[in-house]
Amino acid sequence: MTKLWRNLPFLWIAFGLLLSCASYYGYQLLLDANGNAEKMPHSIESKESSHRKRKKKLEDAIYCPRQIKPVTPAAYAKAQLQYVEIVHQWGVGSLFIPSADIHSKILAGIDNQNLMVGVGTYYKAQQLGKGNVVLLAHNLVQGGGVLRNLRKTGLQQVFYLTDFTDVFEYVAEKNEVVDESRGELMDIPDVDESAIVTLIRCEGGINTPNRAIVQGKFLKKYPASEATEEVKLGLGLTEAQWISEEVSSDQQSPIQEPTITMAKSPTKRSNKPIYSTLQVLCIYLYTVLNEAPIIVGIGYLAGLLAITHIATRMQCAIS
Repeated sequence: MTKLWRNLPFLWIAFGLLLSCASYYGYQLLLDANGNAEKMPHSIESKESSHRKRKKKLEDAIYCPRQIKPVTPAAYAKAQLQYVEIVHQWGVGSLFIPSADIHSKILAGIDNQNLMVGVGTYYKAQQLGKGNVVLLAHNLVQGGGVLRNLRKTGLQQVFYLTDFTDVFEYVAEKNEVVDESRGELMDIPDVDESAIVTLIRCEGGINTPNRAIVQGKFLKKYPASEATEEVKLGLGLTEAQWISEEVSSDQQSPIQEPTITMAKSPTKRSNKPIYSTLQVLCIYLYTVLNEAPIIVGIGYLAGLLAITHIATRMQCAIS
């Protein structure tokens, strides 16, 4: 018993180190949220189905820039923990930039939470392969965000977007940091100019006027089913499965030939959580420590002093 009381303060210190490591792990999970898009595949859809869903989401989305607010770690963590729900509600496509290792869902509108988990559509009526497709995303001061590697995008390198039906190829022609006043970069091209896509995120601290910009010129589009496996994987696309059904001999009529029918069975949308229970706890722990570091620190030190005092008294009493 004496040994137990003697080691109690060291156990408290070990507990504090464990909490610190768990919090750091939660922080790293948030920084690596770029990979969440790959963990949530989407089946290739028919043109009619994709158009109907996309039109509804784009019409219901929020497009008011004034509601965009600076991101706090707590808000960012909350949005990431709701990743699957947000993507199911607002997802209209995917983005893949090989040269910058960017994988992101395209979400309808620029609601603050959408910009934390993917890239949001700035215009309601914008269409891939036409005009200027403007896509925005938040960038955390601490690092993170789906476009955190945007500045690594290679010029003259091809990148890909999809609406879950077709794949649209663009080639990067501009990669620079500009002032937020450069609104002309979001303008629609003239009729005789090529269609473009404009990717934007903040560059710098909170309320920074700087914006990282990558613009690409439209090259071509083709059915998503004809994309290479690398592009499908980068965009998070999966093929629908074909199921063969053969009529058994005992079910055939005497005059009926054996037949084989093929039925297309779309891949079900993924509802699997992005994070495990342990990972969720680590993320929550990071947000608590980040939001109130002084309070947590004082509480931990007070607990250490109290345990040390109690352990000393108990050892004296046993002796």
